[in-house]
Amino acid sequence: MPRFGSWLLAVCFFVSGGAFAGTTCPNFFIAGSAPTLDASLLSRTTEVCHTEYVLFASGVTKGPLYSAEHLTAAQIAGANSISRSGSWHQETGIPTADRSQSSDYTNSGYDRGHMTPAGDASTLTSEGETFSMANVVPQLHKLNAGEWEKIENYVRNIATQQGEVYVVTGPAFDPTTIPTIGKDNVAVPAYTWKAVYEPGVGAAAFLCTNADNYTCAVVSVDDVKTMSGVDPFPALSATMKSNPIGLTLP
Repeated sequence: MPRFGSWLLAVCFFVSGGAFAGTTCPNFFIAGSAPTLDASLLSRTTEVCHTEYVLFASGVTKGPLYSAEHLTAAQIAGANSISRSGSWHQETGIPTADRSQSSDYTNSGYDRGHMTPAGDASTLTSEGETFSMANVVPQLHKLNAGEWEKIENYVRNIATQQGEVYVVTGPAFDPTTIPTIGKDNVAVPAYTWKAVYEPGVGAAAFLCTNADNYTCAVVSVDDVKTMSGVDPFPALSATMKSNPIGLTLP
């Protein structure tokens, strides 16, 4: 992993071995296999299956550990035909004690950063589901409205061109210090990542520092696993996970 030495040396803390969290909505995953997570991440977790995406929420971080989609060209065509009109709401699919709420972010200095974007939703109902507070993490505005938004658009373009992609998005936390916001103590990630698998081609991920002077890079699936404790695509071969395809930073 020489391309990101300083990033990875600081966050190689989730490598103690993975565990399957299981899934009740396998249609969002490659070969029906949900991401594997380090066992240390599985405390107080809940899977919530929505119409066009699934989220895996943590009552410890008060946000998603990942959010996943099987994104198709037809879905993007539908998304292009509707307007953005969702409103933030608590996630009723998880225990009350494990939820965050919109007010946690008010005057915090952080955006409510979508993991599965509203712009991927093909119907107004699905779009509304992406405004679940369990589908967002605290993300600095410069990143959220900058390179991150460009990455989201880039992935939609890949789905349109290729017909389909599998996407898993999530946070990674700095083990030395994890700041929180709001009365619910929502954990602020040091990084956000978006892993993409193009069937018949391969996989890679975008990884961004959650900072005003942010840096983004294209990394391997193995790099995401090392940094976040989440293997987004356990069904892929070791070779695919260690060799990123040529995604381009937009």
